[in-house]
Amino acid sequence: MTRTAVVLWCLFVSVAGACQLGGVVEPTPLKGPAPHGIVVWPVLSDAGVARDVFAGLDLAVRGRGYEVLSFAVGQQRLAEAGLLEGVEPDAARIGPALGVDAVMQLQVGVFAIGGDRSLENARWSLHWQLVSTRGGGVLWSYDHHGSWDRRDTDTSDPLRRHDAEPEIVPIGGSSVPNFRDAIDVAAWLHKKAMEHLPRCER
Repeated sequence: MTRTAVVLWCLFVSVAGACQLGGVVEPTPLKGPAPHGIVVWPVLSDAGVARDVFAGLDLAVRGRGYEVLSFAVGQQRLAEAGLLEGVEPDAARIGPALGVDAVMQLQVGVFAIGGDRSLENARWSLHWQLVSTRGGGVLWSYDHHGSWDRRDTDTSDPLRRHDAEPEIVPIGGSSVPNFRDAIDVAAWLHKKAMEHLPRCER
């Protein structure tokens, strides 16, 4: 192999490695059988947290291949069955009442959004857990703590339309978007968290 070929091979290997490090997430295995039907628990332990924190959670779970009641439908069916009392879900009663195998519960330590006219910064400390309704306890959980500040990420053209296509992120660059509001932040966090949930293989 010539020297040029060796250099090109090393360059290829380093670029491939960078791509893998930036894009591959190893899911955390489930502690029990994979559920088929899931409902999102719509109750927060802290009444002061904005409901926007739930935005996109049902879609993020569905994106992993699970059957998930939409957030609004799940909330309505839980209310109709009289199962929204208290902060913690009564998984044993929810299962037969709604015909689901698990409840996705979001526990919020912090979800703080800052900015007067537009989003300037955000802080969060979130815990997701999938609780079996068949007596299997917590099947899966994930924690994420972090923050975001527009000054650290906003390098784009200030005249660029907010609905324009995302800019190409260079290898090794940040994949964190410039959020517009709390809903954007929550949906992005749920999507990233669910990358750690094993895909449902049917």
